[in-house]
Parts: sequence; C-alpha cells; structure tokens
Amino acid sequence: MKLRTGVPARLLLGSAAAIGLVLAAAPAAAQDDAENSLSSSVPADGDTLSTSPTQLVFTFTRELGADHALSAPVSCDTQPQDTGVPQINGDDERVVTVEILTPLPRGGCSVAWILRDELQQTITQGRFAFSVQNDPVLPEEAEPAAETPTDTTLPATTATTADTDEGSTGGAEWLGRVLSTLGILIIFGALVLIAVAWPEGPEYVITVRFLRSMWALALIGTVLFLVAFTADATDRSLGASLSPSTWFDLVDDAGWPGRAAIARLVLVIATGWVVMRPERVIDPTTQLPAFGIPLLAIVAVGLSRTGGDLAPIGVLASIGHALSAAVWVGGVALVARVVLAGPGDDDLVQAVRGFSRISLPAILGTIITGVIQLVRLDGGSLFDSGHGRLLLLKAVAVAAMAFVAVTARQMVSARLARAQEMTVPLADRFRRAFSAEAAIGVVVLMLSGWLLGLTPPRIVETDNANYPVNIPFVDEATGIDIAVKITPARVGLNGIRVEVMAPEQISNLVLLFTPPVGSTAHPIEQPVRNLTEVGAAVLRASDGIPLEDSGTWTIQLDVVTATGALTGATSSFDVEPADVGSSTPVVPSVVIVDPNASTTVATATSVPVAATTPATGDTTAVTDAAGG
Repeated sequence: MKLRTGVPARLLLGSAAAIGLVLAAAPAAAQDDAENSLSSSVPADGDTLSTSPTQLVFTFTRELGADHALSAPVSCDTQPQDTGVPQINGDDERVVTVEILTPLPRGGCSVAWILRDELQQTITQGRFAFSVQNDPVLPEEAEPAAETPTDTTLPATTATTADTDEGSTGGAEWLGRVLSTLGILIIFGALVLIAVAWPEGPEYVITVRFLRSMWALALIGTVLFLVAFTADATDRSLGASLSPSTWFDLVDDAGWPGRAAIARLVLVIATGWVVMRPERVIDPTTQLPAFGIPLLAIVAVGLSRTGGDLAPIGVLASIGHALSAAVWVGGVALVARVVLAGPGDDDLVQAVRGFSRISLPAILGTIITGVIQLVRLDGGSLFDSGHGRLLLLKAVAVAAMAFVAVTARQMVSARLARAQEMTVPLADRFRRAFSAEAAIGVVVLMLSGWLLGLTPPRIVETDNANYPVNIPFVDEATGIDIAVKITPARVGLNGIRVEVMAPEQISNLVLLFTPPVGSTAHPIEQPVRNLTEVGAAVLRASDGIPLEDSGTWTIQLDVVTATGALTGATSSFDVEPADVGSSTPVVPSVVIVDPNASTTVATATSVPVAATTPATGDTTAVTDAAGG
C-alpha cells in the first residue's frame, strides 16, 4: 500500500517530530529543576514582626520558568489566611512575591510552600514560621467583605492550585468531544446505509472522499478531546497534556470515561482502515472487522457517562442511544451530502428509500433511550438544574429534527414509490429537506457535548480514585449523611473527597484534622463552605493537605443544615509512614449523634471493605463539573 502524502500524513509526521523534541528536552529540564531550592524568605524562619507583613517574598537559587507554580498558603493559629496568587518578579525571576490580602492576626503563623514544575511535579518544598506581636489595625468604617463564591473543588488551606491555563480546557474539551462524536457517528451511519441499501456507494469517488474527510474530522476532534480531558482530569495545563504519555493517567484519574476516551482514539485510528476502502463493509471476507471497528468506537462514545442510579441500565441505554443516533445522523448526512449531490440512476433512488426504512426505527430508538436517560439522571428536576434545563432544550431540538424527518419520509414515500431514476428536481427537493434534518442533528450533538460537561442532579459523581479511608458521618436528628474520604492516608500530601448524600441543603461545612497525641505536627482546618447541596467536592492529592506525622489522627466535622447544626462530630483514622503502603482499606467508626445527648457518640463498627465502593454514582470529578 502506498503512503498518501496528503495533509493527514504530514500532520502525523510533524506531530511525531514535535513530540520527539519535547521528550528529548525533558531530562535536561528535569535536572535543572531538581537543583533549585529556596535561598531565603521574607519573613525568615523564626522572625518576630511587630505588625502583619503586606507580602511574602521567596528567593530561589535558580530562575523560575513561566510554567513553574508556587503554592504558599499561610496559616495562623491553624486558621487559613487570605493571600493572593504568587507572582514571579519581572526583574529577577528567582524571586516570587505573595500578597497578604487581609492583615494577619497576632500570634504564630506558618507557611507550607511547594514549588512545582509544568507537569505539576514537586521540585522542592518546605515550611517556615514567624510570629506577629500586635493585632492588625482596621479602618473604622470598614465593612466585612462578602464571601466570594467558589467552585465545587475543595479550597486548599495548606496548598493552593497552581495558576495554569486550565480555565481553557472546558471549551477545548467540548469542541473536541463534538467533532469526535460527529465524525464517528457519521462514519458508522454511512457504512450501515451502504451495507443495507447502497452497495454501489463505494464506486463513487465522492463517497470515498466524504468518508475520509469525516475520518480526519473524527481523528482531530478525538485528539483535542483527549488532550483537554487529560488536562482537566489530572490538573495539568493544555500544553503539558499534549504529550501522549500523560493520556494514560486517565486510566486511574478518570475511571471508565477516561479508559473509553483512550479506546476511542485507538478505534478512530483503526477506522481509517475501513474508510480508505469502504467496499470492505460489503465484502463477506472483511465485513465483520469493517463493521466491528467503528461499532466499538460507538460503544466508546456511549461510555462517556457511566454513573447514576441503575448504572448498568444507564450504560446500555447510553450505548443504544449512540448507535441509534449514528444510524439516523450518519445516514441523513450521507444522503444529503453524497447520494443527493446530483441526479443519477436507480441506485440513488434505492439508497434514499433504504434510508427511509432504516431511519424510522433509529429515530424511535434514539427517543426511547433518551427518555430512559432523562428519567434516570434528572427525574423531576428538569427545571431545577442547569443539566435539566439544557436537556429540555435538547429535547425540543430532537422533536424538531424528528418532525422534519417524518415529513421528509412522507415525501419520499409519495414521490419515489414508482421512480426509476433520481431527476434533478427530485434531488434538489430531497437535498434541501435532508440537509435541514442533518443541520438540526449537528445542533443536537453540540447540545449533547455540553450536557456531558454538566453533572445531572441525580448523580453524586466519584473521581475513581482509591480512598483507603472512608468516614461516614450520620445524624438522625438533622438528617445528615456525609462521607469524608482520604487518600493515600500516608505522611505527605493527602487528597480529600467529601460526599453529601443528605440533606438537600447544607452550609458552613468545615473539617478539622488533629494530629496524634504527642506529635509536633500542626492541626489543619479545611473549610468546604462551597459545597451547599447534595453532591461532592474533591481536593486532589497533588494539591492536598500535608499530614506531617504518622499515627492516629482525629477528624472533626461541623456543618449547618435547615433543621439544626452538627458540631464536634469526630472520628479517627490511621496515617502510615511515607514509605509504607496500606493493604487493607478500612472504614472507620460510623459517627452518629445521639439526639438525646449533647455529645457525639461513635459506634465501634470498623469493618474492612473495598475502598472504591462509592456511596452513589460511578463516574467522574465533582458536582457541576463532571466529565463526560
């Protein structure tokens, strides 16, 4: 087989060369980063200041790159303080300043800083402490600042998220998902139509060109989707996620949707074998793999969301929805752009008739599976959530597409019943009708890509990480059912996941981590005030809280509900040394509040269980920010 020297080949060769250059330069950059360290700080470790400083100044031994990020949270008497984003000095790139936005209170303060590279790997880290002798002097007329709403990701008190270009991943992920899904669906639907009703299709050059262009669209969209999905799931920048080696982190960081995304790319590449010679779908010797490869790509599309109630039914409905939509949208695209491109013989008439026959069951299957997903994911909350309202808009678009489709099928039945050839007037009339149907289909796919970026109200998403510690807090008096999960439960940075199963509304959720008795480690307070309803909030281990000592830690949970406040609910969990792994995940004591007593009572019910068992749901990241 000859290598075609068109744009796709040049693009692949250029990409391979660029990746090789990046990988070759990586060891040298890593060596330079490893030699960097903190030279001095202002305040210095042990300083005593008369008043609060206005900023922190860090001076490193080497210059920092544009992709380096410093996390430097300040804590005074275990209370997190309000600081700005670290800024690299323009004149001396070894110096980083952090503005103190609110004057620090009197007492001891500490700074736990971490310097990371562009791949979010730790270069160096440390801690220094200082004290402030006097309380801050505030203006007499100053009013308390309104609390700034944040997203559902846990705010870190001892480490802040690096300032990267992650904010751009949402649009890139949506665009990549839409282009990838559109190309995959059209290829599969077109192949089905060729095999069922238009075996002459591969003889037309326009058919081959159309399929190859859709394959290029699917390949470009899938790569863009995979890069953006990796950046979102692993807290990397888009630039850092261009390396294919980072994509495999989706296997652990994004669960089944991540694995499906990787499989989608592999299957899209393999689909090129089919579209280069589409007659393979009608050749008995190659028909099975020619259909099987794009069919598996459709299955990968259907695995974009795997959580919620009745998850197995949801997965089957999602795959069925993608298959039905592929036959419908892919077939109508081929008819509008290829079959009706001009007048022709009887084979064009048979192709349009055949599509009319197979599209009606596909339309019905799309609608039925869509309703199943609507009930399963949204229930009666269609008007109460962004996902539900957007789903209603999609339903309107699908209804419009179905109306145009039924009208076109009636016209086909009336005008092609005895036709022997596709005349110019017939081709023009049908092309307008099927083109309008295809255009609405593209709008529907765009809305579907948007929906996969939102979390349905009936799903509490999981992030597919392994949490060795799972602490449930249950209070019958206030109806509280909250789980706090911790990983890896070893000395060092630890991730936290907080799941709220009940009640519907909460506020002022705060966690307090107290070190083992006799330890010199610092207590850590972690506010989760941005989690105000049923859902989940996640702080990944890479930006997590530093548990500084091994032993038995105590965790305290305080939260306010509409029926009362839960304060002082405590439980304990074990933190292992940094070089020891946990082999048996354990759920600590279930914390229950006795409504007839003023103190919290913990029942001794520690039982070894599988730490990956979620409370509810089984998919991606956090409430109102799910993946796909």
